[in-house]
Amino acid sequence: MLGEVIAMEPKTLKSLVVRHFDFLRRDYGFEYDVGRHRYFKKSNEFRVVHENAKLKLFLTFNHKLSTLEEVMRIVTKRDFIYPQYFSSFVLSMSDVDSRLAYDAKLIQEHAHELLE
Repeated sequence: MLGEVIAMEPKTLKSLVVRHFDFLRRDYGFEYDVGRHRYFKKSNEFRVVHENAKLKLFLTFNHKLSTLEEVMRIVTKRDFIYPQYFSSFVLSMSDVDSRLAYDAKLIQEHAHELLE
């Protein structure tokens, strides 16, 4: 309708985590903990932390905590480095959005090795 204002959902860490990682709930039966930005199931957990301009994805499998970078080194059997276009400082929510999209794609591509 003319004049109707369509409000876009603001980019918050919560909305971006859900947008990119909710496949863990839908496809793999994880639960989502809103307050801690984490998906968990039994002794497995995916948790996103954005503090001090740093964005980290922590994964816990069988009570062992690792970063996504550490897990990708093991899964791919080679060094893992983010592409150059990602800054080491993640300041804006647009940067968070891009990085979480990239991280979610990595997890989806390697879900069999990570979740089976």
